[in-house]
Amino acid sequence: MANAELKLAPATLVGKVGFELEWAINQFMTLEARILDEERYTDWLGLLTEDIRYQIPVPLTTYRRNRASTTALKPLFIIDDGFSGLKQRAAREATGLVWLNDPATRHLRMVNNIEVETTATPDEFLVRSKFLLKRGRREKDIVSHAGWREDILRQTAGGLRIAKRTVHLLERVVMDKNLNMFF
Repeated sequence: MANAELKLAPATLVGKVGFELEWAINQFMTLEARILDEERYTDWLGLLTEDIRYQIPVPLTTYRRNRASTTALKPLFIIDDGFSGLKQRAAREATGLVWLNDPATRHLRMVNNIEVETTATPDEFLVRSKFLLKRGRREKDIVSHAGWREDILRQTAGGLRIAKRTVHLLERVVMDKNLNMFF
């Protein structure tokens, strides 16, 4: 198992963290989920670094025999934002004029299977987690998204901050009216 994980990013993984740091990161991830569920987007932006990269790649559906081959395909992204793009999306939500969220959308995020490892960069940690996001609006407008995330958390003077997030959705074709949410 460890060798398979090292193949993902051999130059960045260093090792496991101590129990106290792992607990603190777990609590950070739980708090972040609650802040997003409560639509406190300004507070959420405070949990990000100014140089954040927030990406949701389009899943490739290739046969196993073709995965290791070299390909000319470049990654495609559903979302590829930096801090300014995330701030703009959050500000849009704060206007109250987003018709998709009127009546208000209710969110429920469950984040689990959190794994934390050190990286070659001091004070940065690779955090892998699984998530289930359910959102509901009106009686019959309930959707869910499941997947996994790979985050880089950075220890700053202000505490832990998210420096990079890559969200991997299970579905190749998103069966939702929009992705007007943060994962």
